[in-house]
Amino acid sequence: MSNPSYVDSYYTSTLNSEFDLPQLVGEQECDVCVVGAGFTGLSTAIHLLKRGYKVILLEGDKVGWGASGRNGGQAIIGYNNGIGMMEQRFGLEDTRHYLNFVLEGCQIIRDHIAEFDIQCDLKEGHAGLATSERQLKAMEHEQEVWARCGHDDISVNRGLGAVHEMVGSNNYLGTYYDPNGAHLHPLNLARGEARGLLQLGGKIFENSRVTRIDKSMTPKVHTEKGVVSAKYVVLSGNAYMGGLVPEMESKLVPVSSFIVTTEQLPEAVAKDIIRKDYGYCDWNYILDYYRLTADRRLLFGGKSFYGGKEPANIAGRLRDNMVKVFPQLKNTRIEYSWGGNFAITYSRMPDVGRLKNSNVFYAHGYSGTGVTTTHIMGRLLSEAVAGSAERFDVFEKIPQIPMPGGKLLKVPAVIMGSWYYQMRDKLGASRK
Repeated sequence: MSNPSYVDSYYTSTLNSEFDLPQLVGEQECDVCVVGAGFTGLSTAIHLLKRGYKVILLEGDKVGWGASGRNGGQAIIGYNNGIGMMEQRFGLEDTRHYLNFVLEGCQIIRDHIAEFDIQCDLKEGHAGLATSERQLKAMEHEQEVWARCGHDDISVNRGLGAVHEMVGSNNYLGTYYDPNGAHLHPLNLARGEARGLLQLGGKIFENSRVTRIDKSMTPKVHTEKGVVSAKYVVLSGNAYMGGLVPEMESKLVPVSSFIVTTEQLPEAVAKDIIRKDYGYCDWNYILDYYRLTADRRLLFGGKSFYGGKEPANIAGRLRDNMVKVFPQLKNTRIEYSWGGNFAITYSRMPDVGRLKNSNVFYAHGYSGTGVTTTHIMGRLLSEAVAGSAERFDVFEKIPQIPMPGGKLLKVPAVIMGSWYYQMRDKLGASRK
């Protein structure tokens, strides 16, 4: 039996409050059993409860234990390859849908924060930073596609002067600003949404890892000590499904990402390095991302590793990256470091669908932009369960193929691909 506990992180040290949730013991019945209490599962359950469904949410560890409670806290409006790359791939109409979906996802977050009075340090605004001329051109193309989709509020500015209006770094050539994005404390958001779910009459069972699912039109979900009989099941474990449904996970590769957080910074230092209180990332393939916390620490992440492995001395390596961006912090102490896994797909778009001959739905594979997409996916899953799948189908129709290389070789194959893109970073190419 697992012993549910969070990884040691800045987020767990600043958790608003803890509350105990029971383990599933014995038999339960419901309309919908949701597996995985990250953002997808929480959003799905909340939306289903508002539609009048009886919902049980099962979590193998604790609410927000996985990527939802460990990520960089940036609610980015977009997908792994950016909106700018999608028009040629999907056409303008579908690109407009995909953009509007993530905008809606970020609004769902704001609505939950207001409805359930969640204290999670929400700050508006997201900015990208270009390290090459090619990235600047990609930013300008992104801005143009947004405008063709009916949104003209993206701004792109060239030059060190524009950079210095946002951050105190000489590493960049220009900026991309999206007022629709935001940043926040993700674990406090997840726990706050869990409280809201309970207020709506839902049930959550922690430390209740699913061991087997009877996939049929009347599915049953088994845990170590109990079983849930449901009309529908929604699977939302992403990188932490643990081989439960092999046909789903063949399309995913786990990727580990890591974060460090500094000691509290003097106010003058904090204002020097982060001059506009946005969430930031560069546009490299293996990117750096960072933001200020509510108590004036720099939270700095990056150094992705394919296969979900943790390399040695990640704190030291991330510190080196941080100091390259902000030499002002060379004598600043790192107080927290942690990592976690998210899942990528070959398409770099979310993989959603319904298992064959069953009432089992699923959504996963957000490929690094999950804070917003998970929240809209919860609404779309609730619509699909209720029999209105038109919007869900916009995602389900995306071709998803198993990762090349099969079970044994897919990670090495993706690693080889990442080497190619890292070389592109060094040559000044863009990930978009």
